[in-house]
Amino acid sequence: MSNDQLSIIPSEGASPLSLIERLIDQGKLTPESVGVVERLLAIREHEMDRAAEQKFAEAFAALQADLGTFNATKAVPDKHGGTRYTYLPYDEIMVRVSPLLQKHGFSLSFSTDFAEARIIQTCTLQHIAGHHRDYKAFVRAGAGPYGATETQADGAAMTYAKRYALCNALNIVVEHDTDARNEGAPITPEQAQVLRETVKDVGADEKKFLEFANAVDYESIGANRYGELFSALQKKRRP
Repeated sequence: MSNDQLSIIPSEGASPLSLIERLIDQGKLTPESVGVVERLLAIREHEMDRAAEQKFAEAFAALQADLGTFNATKAVPDKHGGTRYTYLPYDEIMVRVSPLLQKHGFSLSFSTDFAEARIIQTCTLQHIAGHHRDYKAFVRAGAGPYGATETQADGAAMTYAKRYALCNALNIVVEHDTDARNEGAPITPEQAQVLRETVKDVGADEKKFLEFANAVDYESIGANRYGELFSALQKKRRP
């Protein structure tokens, strides 16, 4: 690199416009000098992105250490008066994780899309250093509680997808309380869809996954296996 090229190395915080103005002032504005500025700025931007990603990873590891375990608190009854399954509502998860997210410099945002009769919730986990990651959850539209209107069913499905997108983002596995009467009951259609889409998302082998779940398809997976299987899939995600 020549002395002229060294003289236009960008200082911390320098903008492309300020560098070009410097070249004009020095009478050194040439196609070659502009190309040098562009390459140097690209290198610095790449270094800044790498630094932001590293800070994200460090903060996320600290966040994981603080999260601890989560247990289901709300029971869903079956038609026989028993408990079909239990889960932890989205609002309760947020109450617990919000102060920890703030502590470690994270913020959350959600966006909703619809494709092929499915609701797609995307949870974006953003760190103050500038790096972010997107996590998706898929639920069939209209898959709501028995007796619900279409609007209510869609709302329930959106909340369900939002909760699982949040759990995907933070690697939260909710321990489901399943008593002996329900050990043979299958998972819900929504849970089956979450597992199906997560298998695709993490690049897992579907045949081997179903063999591990001891099921012929997702809908026949036992409710008592859901937490274990969901946790196993999360471990396949890139940290």
